[in-house]
Amino acid sequence: MSRRRSRLPGSGDAVGYRQAPRELRRRSTGGVHPAVRSRQTSYRASRFAPLQRCRRLPTDSCRPGVGASGTSAKDGPSRENSMKGSLKLALLASIACPAGAWAQEAPAGPPADAATQTVATPVGDDSEIIVTARRRAENLQDVPISVTAFSGEALTERNVDSIDQIARFTPNIRFDTAAQLSGASFNPTVFIRGVGSNDFAIFTDPGVGFYIDGVYYARSIGAVTDAVDLESVQVLRGPQGTLFGRNTIGGAVIIETAKPLLDSISGKIEAITGSYDRIDLRGAINLPLIQDRLALRLTAATLNREGYVKRLSDGEDMGNRNSDMVRAQLRWQPVATLTIDLAGDYTRSREHSAPNDIVAIGLQPDLPARYNLAGAPWLARFNQLVAPTLPIVNPAGRKALDGSWITADPYETFAGGPNVNDLDLWGVQATVAYDAAKQLQLKSITAYRDMHATFARDGDNTPYTFRETFNDDKVWQFSQELQANGNIGAGLRFVTGLYYLKEKGRDFGRADLALGIWPPLAVTPPLSPAVFLYNWIDNESYAAYGEIDIDLARRLTLTLGGRYNHDSKKIRIVNVRQRDAISLIGGDLLAPLNTPGLVRFIDSDAQDIPDSESWSSFTPRVIVKADVTDDINVYASYSRGFKSGGFNLRPLTGPEEVSAYDPETLTTWELGAKTRWLDRRLTLNAALWKSRYKDIQLSVNQTPLNFVANATGKLWGFELEAVARPTSWLDLNASVGHVDSHYTEISNPRAPNQALPLTLDDSFVKAPRWTLAAGAQISVPLGRSGSLRLRGDVTDYSRIYNDLSNHPYLTENGYTLVNLRLTWADAGDRYSVALFATNLTDALFIQSGNFSNGFGLAEVSYGRPREWGLSGSVRF
Repeated sequence: MSRRRSRLPGSGDAVGYRQAPRELRRRSTGGVHPAVRSRQTSYRASRFAPLQRCRRLPTDSCRPGVGASGTSAKDGPSRENSMKGSLKLALLASIACPAGAWAQEAPAGPPADAATQTVATPVGDDSEIIVTARRRAENLQDVPISVTAFSGEALTERNVDSIDQIARFTPNIRFDTAAQLSGASFNPTVFIRGVGSNDFAIFTDPGVGFYIDGVYYARSIGAVTDAVDLESVQVLRGPQGTLFGRNTIGGAVIIETAKPLLDSISGKIEAITGSYDRIDLRGAINLPLIQDRLALRLTAATLNREGYVKRLSDGEDMGNRNSDMVRAQLRWQPVATLTIDLAGDYTRSREHSAPNDIVAIGLQPDLPARYNLAGAPWLARFNQLVAPTLPIVNPAGRKALDGSWITADPYETFAGGPNVNDLDLWGVQATVAYDAAKQLQLKSITAYRDMHATFARDGDNTPYTFRETFNDDKVWQFSQELQANGNIGAGLRFVTGLYYLKEKGRDFGRADLALGIWPPLAVTPPLSPAVFLYNWIDNESYAAYGEIDIDLARRLTLTLGGRYNHDSKKIRIVNVRQRDAISLIGGDLLAPLNTPGLVRFIDSDAQDIPDSESWSSFTPRVIVKADVTDDINVYASYSRGFKSGGFNLRPLTGPEEVSAYDPETLTTWELGAKTRWLDRRLTLNAALWKSRYKDIQLSVNQTPLNFVANATGKLWGFELEAVARPTSWLDLNASVGHVDSHYTEISNPRAPNQALPLTLDDSFVKAPRWTLAAGAQISVPLGRSGSLRLRGDVTDYSRIYNDLSNHPYLTENGYTLVNLRLTWADAGDRYSVALFATNLTDALFIQSGNFSNGFGLAEVSYGRPREWGLSGSVRF
């Protein structure tokens, strides 16, 4: 069905909404497009009713409150109930096979999921899946942590071309690009088990840690890594503060790139074409320079694709790809006990802004008061004083910012602001591993990383300059880690280490808000709150950690661990109101900072503003693991995570808004089981957990309210994962994740206008109650002609709240993604050709959103639509 929708002749009202099909038209003084309208209808019927998306359904089953099946959303089964049915189907798909299907013949090759978290190992095969979730190499089935891992080949089979897409195959993780207010597709928001951060700013910390080749990436900007020449990706759920440290309170994502091989020349070249004029080239080559002593690995890629959103104002697109990367790694092994790895990488992106779409403008009388886009005071004043003076006419023929700017197509916008999304990211590192004794390894990881990002967003999605942002960020970090890993006798294993991080950065930018509401057009408040903003950060962290495994009995192990961490932060902030520097608007971003005599309404060097703080923490972990049999182990654990506090650096009214917020802590209890059945043809893993979440750092970005404040809550949930190989030609996998979250306390505001717009009945951000995934791969041998592999994957999410206040216009009411891939490989697995499709059903889903009562706007960013691709590769 086409996404394009017709517009009502009277749609140019002063308040706006995206119009429904002709059959559904009804008069109203305000409203939204069909997706939002159905949310609105369902919201009135039930806060938790399944909200239908009219634009994706046939007209006769698109009436508000009626689902695709024709049943009433109010009276019929809820999405949560339907999810339970889906859960049963997913599990049955992976394990409900007749006894005869579990043939005893050995499969022709390793399972398709040979590096995924739960792998069905062939009969009599003792192969292991090795992970480093506890800072040492271990069989994944022996690790008493909830982990999902993928090999590089497994990522390719699932059509994963960037790291954010692993969330489609991993329970209880949300990994969305284009954080609200950023306008950048490389600024993700990542949540594991409902714990993370919904902000991208350099003065806020992520809640999920990212490690690439053992190096921690302190900022979320640039964390959407391209999946090029990777060895593995591991997702660790739950607090990982003991071994991985700061800001891994929700979990950690561990990425390992492919390393140089000392003994052979090898490589791979791949070319991909597809939708939106896609042209990707990727390659890697491994070169031994001195046999068994020195080797070089070079990796490079260029990724290019047109955007999937069109700007009607100037014809440019949004959401495109134009990124190049190169990585060089040198491995030197002068003696068998010493390995030295040197590496350097560089990524350059020159892209347009992330897709953005306006979904509502002005008063929406059908919504509760807390969600109503009243548009006071700035929208009304802008239309009264500024818009009539500008040479801009809206689609309804008026000089006004109103509902006529809302397009009928969610992939079209009238945005006319800056359209930039640039990134330069590079780093160097040295890893030295020395086997000091038979049971002792010492390791040093030294790294320097540098990031420069420029990105912009047009939040009003019109040619007017009413709510736009522009950021130019630079950050560098230096880190040093020392580790000792070994055994003491046969029954005691340990890992211990020291860690240091130094980070400095600056965030320069503009908040272009209601430009023109100042003298001579306006002389009385409220005036434009537009600002030039300049922020500097200076962070330092050091830690000591250790963990020890003690074998209490032959099949019983006790793990005791702890980490002491100390963080310190210093900031500087300068803000200049744009109405005090009108002549500098549109010029050099640094001019207002360097022009003498301008009024700095905020200056931390001249005003009594908190500008430094430090925090110390101890994060313990206790695990008891019992190996019931060789194929069944169970565990119980207690762990604690910590994320340092920070400062509010988005003030719009005065220095009193620059306040500090508290660090957050998460305490988690977990029960788990890792099992293999039917001669290891079936693997079932499960984890049940409960968390107490204190001083949650909640980001409020409802201009003019922009701050972080604390609240407290509780969570519980579980993960189930299954992988099976009933026959040599069929591999099945399924996973289920559940999260139940609620707030228990809302902290008092630290400063004026910093009360959280939150109630105890609101749900956590980015914490869907259900995440389901299932996949199947069929392998067909063709003899000398090679082989065919057909793989299909389905992912389903229940309702996702994308903002703190659970605004119904920004809420994603659940969606399903379907991917397919057909691969031919020659008999030697040297040449391969693959045809694939992602989001096969063309699901329309919201990945982020933002609203502002003061500006009368609600905006969202949609995920990628259906795409196809053709890949060809050669190995040597």
